[in-house]
Amino acid sequence: MARRTTANVLAATMLGTMDSNALVPIIALYAQHVGADLVTTGIIVGLFSAVHAPANLFFGRIADRIGRKLPLQVGLLWDAVSLFLYSLATTPLLLALVRISHGIGSGLAGPSSMALIADTSTSERKGRAMGLYGMALALAVVIGFGIAGPVVDRLGYAALFYVLSAGLLVGFVIALPIREPPQAPAKPLPWRRLMRYARDPAPAAGYASMFSLYFILGAFVTLVPFHLQRELGYGPLAVGLSFTAFAVLSLLLHYPAGVLADRFGSATTALIGLGAVALAMALIPLLKDLTTLLLLMAVFGVGHGFVFPAASSLVTRGADPEQHGLVTGLLYALLVAGVAVGAPVMAAAASASTFGVGIWASAWVS
Repeated sequence: MARRTTANVLAATMLGTMDSNALVPIIALYAQHVGADLVTTGIIVGLFSAVHAPANLFFGRIADRIGRKLPLQVGLLWDAVSLFLYSLATTPLLLALVRISHGIGSGLAGPSSMALIADTSTSERKGRAMGLYGMALALAVVIGFGIAGPVVDRLGYAALFYVLSAGLLVGFVIALPIREPPQAPAKPLPWRRLMRYARDPAPAAGYASMFSLYFILGAFVTLVPFHLQRELGYGPLAVGLSFTAFAVLSLLLHYPAGVLADRFGSATTALIGLGAVALAMALIPLLKDLTTLLLLMAVFGVGHGFVFPAASSLVTRGADPEQHGLVTGLLYALLVAGVAVGAPVMAAAASASTFGVGIWASAWVS
């Protein structure tokens, strides 16, 4: 029964995060499609993260108090409605309101699903469990990025929103039979105690690793495509291949990295991953050969695949089970904040120099 529950949680997680990933390549274009100017487009794009980060922390605490299953199900339904509402958002103001709603709903699903995985795994196998969880998220990235462009190109924006909304409804159905492990009601956890826990060496390393990884990832997805196209002259095919190399290697390495984290220590595994990410970002601006660039993008994927399960297990391994929602909510909040900070900060650095310099500078964050 535990395996079936885990499988259901992972499937619901994949479907529950595919929607936000699928919107990444097209949301700015859709904002302009409904009449937003450049500044308004930037606000609309950023509203999701601005709401999503604190929502993760708030709803993580709720998941500890009332259980994981209900917030997960409510989040999936909420997002299904939000994705449908995108198709009705025909003005910038309406689209901004839908982005806020989407950010709130996504804040329900993330911490509750991760807490369920943490609840159903032993301390000795926490790395493996988080590796599987990370694979579900990585698969959502691969599928979401993969379907967005073709669906919009052939069928239009509304069709993509309908497909993603339907996927969330399927995720809700999959989440219905999930059974939570029995546990004591959550004790109130003061924010000061959470901060003390977060400052302990292992959780602090996990939180810092996750923030660093997603700060760099924000720079990666913002600057690397422009570097490949504008500074090196590669076309969309090369950009697509390079991002595929990153995504596939990340997907494949999550579980092996979880095994390494369980056997040799999560901190060591996270350090190896951050080193790989830093190496890739430092060398990408220096090389122009496509084969070598694809190799470096794969190295970045390896680093991403190593850091996520290792950082997640560092955070959850020593936490009280009844507080998994809050500690994973903080992890999700830092993940979102990393991208939200990394993308504009390194874009500003690149605008003052070159895309290559911005990419190289981001390597030092690890």
